[in-house]
Amino acid sequence: MLKCSHTQPPSQLGLMPKKIDPNERRRELVLASWDVLCADGLEGVSLRRVADAANCTTGRIAHYFEGRDQLLIASLRMANAQAAERMQAIAESEADSLKRLRAILMESLPLDTRRLKEWQVWLSFWAASIGHKDLAVENQRRYAEWRAALQSALRALTSESDATILADRLVTLIDGLGIGVTLDPSKEKRRRAEAEVDAFLNSLR
Repeated sequence: MLKCSHTQPPSQLGLMPKKIDPNERRRELVLASWDVLCADGLEGVSLRRVADAANCTTGRIAHYFEGRDQLLIASLRMANAQAAERMQAIAESEADSLKRLRAILMESLPLDTRRLKEWQVWLSFWAASIGHKDLAVENQRRYAEWRAALQSALRALTSESDATILADRLVTLIDGLGIGVTLDPSKEKRRRAEAEVDAFLNSLR
């Protein structure tokens, strides 16, 4: 007579497959694309290179992104979203109007490794957005949000009309300083960028 052995279900044996968070997996792939972009430029970003950087297959990338363009747009969006989240956190945590504006401006500059990588991503996409509608739209959206955030911070310090004018001036100032530090991220260059921001803020007193 045959005896049937009792087999425990996979869940009791600890063999159930680990649940994968698709958003986290997309984030990992986007970060891998940043690594490739910062090392080899936008032209060097291929699905194969990103797969190698993420230690996965191109098939896994295809599961989350339809192709290279969709991955690139996601990369730009994440850089924009991370910066926007930090600005919002500062706006909500700092009560003093001038200190709040200063903190937002300093956070927008590439003064550490994380923000330097974001700026490297942005610079690559600025040029690439010429002739690429989706990238251009994403850049325009981010600039509109950035101006709105600056205008909101400036309204506590000046009139509505002046806030609009000063926000445009600050966008230009931060772009110039950010590009300069990204191309030369030395301590001296970063110090000078901070000094330029403080000089602008002193003019508002």
